[in-house]
Parts: sequence; C-alpha cells; structure tokens
Amino acid sequence: MNNVQTNYKRIVVSNIIHFFNRLLNTGVHEANGIARNRQIRTVNIAGLTGGLASLMFSLINTCLGNYLLVLINITTMACLFSMVYFNEKKKYDLGPMITMPLCAMELSASALIYNNNMELYLLLVVCLSLILLNNKWVMLILGIFSAILLGVTHRLAPHTVIHQVSEGRRIMNAVIWLIMLLFCLYYFRLQIMGYTKELEESNRQLNVANKTREKLISILAHDMSSPINTLFFMLDLLQEDMLSGKDFAESSRLLILQARNLQENMDGLLQWCYTQMKGIAPQPANFNLVALIGEVITFLQPQFQKKHIRLQNDIAQYTCIINADPDHVRLIIRNLLSNAIKFSYQEAIIVLSMEDKGSEVIISVTDFGVGIRAAILESIFAADKIHSTPGTGNEKGIGLGLSLSEEFAQKNNGFLSVASEEGKGSTFSLHLHK
Repeated sequence: MNNVQTNYKRIVVSNIIHFFNRLLNTGVHEANGIARNRQIRTVNIAGLTGGLASLMFSLINTCLGNYLLVLINITTMACLFSMVYFNEKKKYDLGPMITMPLCAMELSASALIYNNNMELYLLLVVCLSLILLNNKWVMLILGIFSAILLGVTHRLAPHTVIHQVSEGRRIMNAVIWLIMLLFCLYYFRLQIMGYTKELEESNRQLNVANKTREKLISILAHDMSSPINTLFFMLDLLQEDMLSGKDFAESSRLLILQARNLQENMDGLLQWCYTQMKGIAPQPANFNLVALIGEVITFLQPQFQKKHIRLQNDIAQYTCIINADPDHVRLIIRNLLSNAIKFSYQEAIIVLSMEDKGSEVIISVTDFGVGIRAAILESIFAADKIHSTPGTGNEKGIGLGLSLSEEFAQKNNGFLSVASEEGKGSTFSLHLHK
C-alpha cells in the first residue's frame, strides 16, 4: 500500500513539473535560436510570476474589502497571463508591447488612488522592457513613458488619495518591490551568463569542426586523389596502346586496392558529413546483438581473407537482446573490426569476446598488431584529433572511424574504451546498456 501511495505521489509531482515546464517553454522552438528562446522563456516567467502575484494581491484585497483595487489586480493579472498566450500564438513582441504600458498605467492608477507605493513597480516595467523587448525605439519610448508616470505619480499620490492604505501595507509593497527588482536583476545576470556560456560552447564546437574540416581536406587531397590519378594514367596508356591487356590486368590489382580504400574513405566522410548536418538522432529498438555482429562479420569476410586473418569468435554461442539503434551499433562494430584488420599482420588472429554484466554488455575486439603509441592513445576518440595512420598493408583512411563510433556510442547511452601497448596490439571495447 505504501509503495502504491509513493508511486502515486511521484506521478502527481512528475505531472505537475511537466505542466509547469510546458508553460515556461510556451512558444519555444528550435528555429528561433538560442537568444530568442531565452527571451521567450523570460517573458513566460515574467508573465506567470507577475500574474500569480497579482492573483495573490486580488485575494488579499478581496478580504480587505478594497474591490476597486481587486479590479485593478485582476486586470493586471489578465495582461500578464496574456503574454504567455501571445507566445503560444508566436506573436512574441506583441505581448510585452501591449501588456507593459497597460500595467504601467494600472500601477500608476493604484498608487494615485491608494498611495500604496505601487509607483515603485514602474521601475520593474523599465527593467523588464530592457530584457523582453528587441526594438530599441519601443524600449526607449516605454522607458520614457514609465519614467514620466513614476515622477508624476510619486508627486501627486499624496494629494489624490481616495482610500489611504495602512503604513504596513505600504511597507509590504515596497519590500515586495525590492525583492522582485533584485530577482529581476539577478535573473537578467543569469541569462547573460548562460547565454555567454552557450555562445562559448558553440564557438568551441565550431572551432573543433573547423579543425576537423581542415584536417580532412589535407588528408583527402593527399590520399583520395592518388587512386583517381592512377586510374586515369592507366586508362590513358591503354587508350594509346602503350599498355597491353595483360599488363593492365596485373596492374589492376593495385588499382582495385586503391579504389577500395577510396570507397571506405568516402563512406567515412559521408557519415561524418551526415552527422554534421543532421546530428545523430538514435532510433532505439530491441534486437539480438550477437546476430547483428554476425552480419557484420559476414560483410567483412573479404577483408579477413585478403590478409589471411583468423577471427576467434567467442560470442557465437550467446543470445543478447539490447535496446539501442541497430544501425549505430552496426557502424561501431564494423569500424572496430575494420581497424583490427587494418592494423593486424598477415595470418594474425583477432579475438571477438563479450562480457554480460546484467545491466551492461561489453563487446571487445582484440588484435595483436602494431598497437597504439601512448601519446595518441590519450586522444584517440577526440573529434578534433584525427589520427590517419596507414595499416600494416599500407591501407589508408581519413581517421574519422573512432571519433564517429564514440559519438554514436554516447548517443546510445554507451561509450568506447581502449587498452593498447605499442607493438603488442590493442583491445577496443563497446559498453552498452541492455
């Protein structure tokens, strides 16, 4: 019974939090950009908090019998809540532009009728206009309008009072104003700091992408032009009858190898370009991991046979169901096995093993090839550190495989690990949640 009550309370709290998150993110869309979305959220926060404060004042004034002030409070509340409505309709500037002048006049009227220090809240209108509005002329006009209202109201309030409120109420209004003003300034500071951090992170990612792009261009210019030039050279010789069919057939073996390397480089480059343009959005599903790895092994059989490498498959007897994106996992396993083949010697052995830890499964690919230098090992998965190293058969690559694989693994709530010793081989492991 206690567990049922606990779960019910947890569900209720979760629904309440979800409801308020939806309210705070009303009108937020990715297409608006970082700065605009932050501004929209701020409008929602100002509208909701100000509207709730007006609701609280209307209840207090109802109890005190100040019905004219209740009407002002309700009108203010409606104006503030309407800002959220305008955001929902994607009329982002219209809400603050209509609401702020109306609120300024209502605050001024309240101060003139009750002499309750509500004119101080006009300073909040000025602060919020600086945060919530984009048009500098509208901000300037609203600021001047509020300043004039503040001066006039403060001077006339003692002489136009109809229902003088108590001194305690005046002090309470002033204290609440001060708290809200400090909160407004602090929140504005947090917004600026948060926006600055997001810009710094965006700049960092942009710099990483630029460095990666520069490295790719240099690698592509060197490695990918070679097979194309060789092909044109052989075709020219064949066309000029300077190369016999027999000689071309013998030379074609090298050409096929270069063309295969070119295809692998293009595949890696296209995968990288796709992730840069579209991002990586995993589509998780339940699937048999062992069966998927078997498909990858079949696909890579020509590469195993070419270097006479024997695969010791220690996972064939297992059945392991996991929840992840099968296409992402397939790419990771293919890259790990391809790298093991690439850096293994002729007639070597590659060991494929699996460790099932209940909630986590670890797939390991071990080779006994050239290994990895310690200096490279520290940044082997870094996106801005591309390591294009020829294989034992002079296989070429553009160095994107491991950084892409790590990115795919992280998107599927997993990660890659590596243990290696130069000259003795390497073990790459994929860690995935079941």
